[in-house]
Amino acid sequence: MTGPAMIVKTDFAPLPRGFQLRPNGIFREVSGSEGKTEWIWLCSHLCVLALPRDPSGTGWGRLVEVIDPDGRLHCWAIPARMFAGDGAEVRAGLLDRGINLASGRPARDALIDLLQRWQPPARAITADRFGWVDETYKAFLCGDGRVIGAGDVVYQNENTPVAATEMTAAGTIEGWREAVAAQCDGNPLMIVAVSLAFAGPLLEPLELDGGGIHLRGASSRGKSTVQRVAVSVWGSPRLLNSWRATANGLEGVAAASNSTLLALDELAEISGREAGAAAYMLANGTGKSRANRTGSARAAARWRIMVLSSGEITLADKMAEAGARPAAGQAVRLLDVAADSREHGAFDNLHGACGGAAFADRLRTATATHYGTAGTAFVAAFLDNRDAATKTAREAMASFRNLAALRFDLKGEGQSVRATDRLGIIAAAGELATAWGLTRWAPGAAIDAALDVLGGWIEGRGGSGPAEYREAVERVRAFLVAHGDARFEPVTKASDTRPVNNRAGWREGPTFYIAADTWKEIHKGADPSRAARYLHDAGFLTPGEGKNLAVKAPRSIEGRPRVYVVNADILGAGDD
Repeated sequence: MTGPAMIVKTDFAPLPRGFQLRPNGIFREVSGSEGKTEWIWLCSHLCVLALPRDPSGTGWGRLVEVIDPDGRLHCWAIPARMFAGDGAEVRAGLLDRGINLASGRPARDALIDLLQRWQPPARAITADRFGWVDETYKAFLCGDGRVIGAGDVVYQNENTPVAATEMTAAGTIEGWREAVAAQCDGNPLMIVAVSLAFAGPLLEPLELDGGGIHLRGASSRGKSTVQRVAVSVWGSPRLLNSWRATANGLEGVAAASNSTLLALDELAEISGREAGAAAYMLANGTGKSRANRTGSARAAARWRIMVLSSGEITLADKMAEAGARPAAGQAVRLLDVAADSREHGAFDNLHGACGGAAFADRLRTATATHYGTAGTAFVAAFLDNRDAATKTAREAMASFRNLAALRFDLKGEGQSVRATDRLGIIAAAGELATAWGLTRWAPGAAIDAALDVLGGWIEGRGGSGPAEYREAVERVRAFLVAHGDARFEPVTKASDTRPVNNRAGWREGPTFYIAADTWKEIHKGADPSRAARYLHDAGFLTPGEGKNLAVKAPRSIEGRPRVYVVNADILGAGDD
């Protein structure tokens, strides 16, 4: 960790025998000529502040302080296991943080000896991830080393993700509230984006899974600006990452964003093959298990985050490039929301700006000046009111669910309920932030904005029913529109003498008899049997006897193979 603030307050322990701290660094005692001892320079400023360990009493280490040549303070919790060998990793880490070290093997060995023998009385608790340190929710660790709540916590891991270092602060919370949050008023998409950023710390205390929103729309219509506004809750504009990474690369970024926000720009930049897996992994909160340097299993990275993605295409479009389609669960983990259909692209209220571009420029300047203060203020307020805040959030989510059910006539269908709950926690976080004086929004504004976005999501997917139903109907409809004339042979051949190549089935008046093999072709990548049930429930498929959804073909068809009987009404499905 780098910065001017100390993480642990301590009474400094004296250096081990044979070492001295002087104004220009640490000196070590060596044997000189004629049996006399001499003091020679070993390294620049270095101090062991505390002995950290995890809550279970294992994973010990050394919390050291280094001052680099520019005078910047660096604190590093060195895992004790890094001393098991020759200490090369320890020296490399200290050199990387700016320590100056005398040359030669004796100096290298003396440095490791100093660190191992230096035993300060202070102790600290280690955390191997950012965000909430443990299930007590008494301490929150920020990427730049700031600890909110219990102060005796330090980050100890073999690697510090670069993304974590961008979780810094500039300006003031008052400045952010006026220059950024107040500009969200009258802009539902911006209110939801900022509320989504506030929702990250609520996920674990409320035992909720991660997830988020994908802002879909044309270029230069305000998507990235909305993301920058959300990112400013937690850190600098550089916290806005790109999808241009492998799933493995995203693991580190996700872990660094634990309990906060992960913003990813331009979905088109990730490959279609990785898109679905990455979206599911981010929302699921678990990376892959890997081996560490010793070959033993290393714990998989874990996180629980809110995701704000953007792109000109949907997740389904991106996956289709690789011949795949998203499962319904993926679609509701990352809700696809139109971000270019408002009065000014992603914006509704320009607050006096002469156009959308000017408004975006204003926000770009504001988010480069004021950032990283609102998220920590939200966590601090939560810690001061943990029980009441948790209760209020649950009540707000329940209220949002009831309002959504009334407004959109929701019937308890799984996907719409999950989408409603996703936006419910976002609305609850926004209302808490408003109650704690962080936003300048009117009470209820976050709930209204989330209802607005939920309505757009429902409209965009064609209704509140299950996506699998509509997708199954659309696959059959699209196939019949494309091949209804060319690949379906008339049941009464005398009525049409045209040859049929690559036959998909037969047709008699308004009825299509789709061959079983063709049915599997149409629903490749999905469950053909379940698709048949969906069409039957929708009134487009005539079943056989008993539980059979397929039937024997009419007697005039040679061999009477099993077919699925679909009526031509399906061709008009979705037209209204």
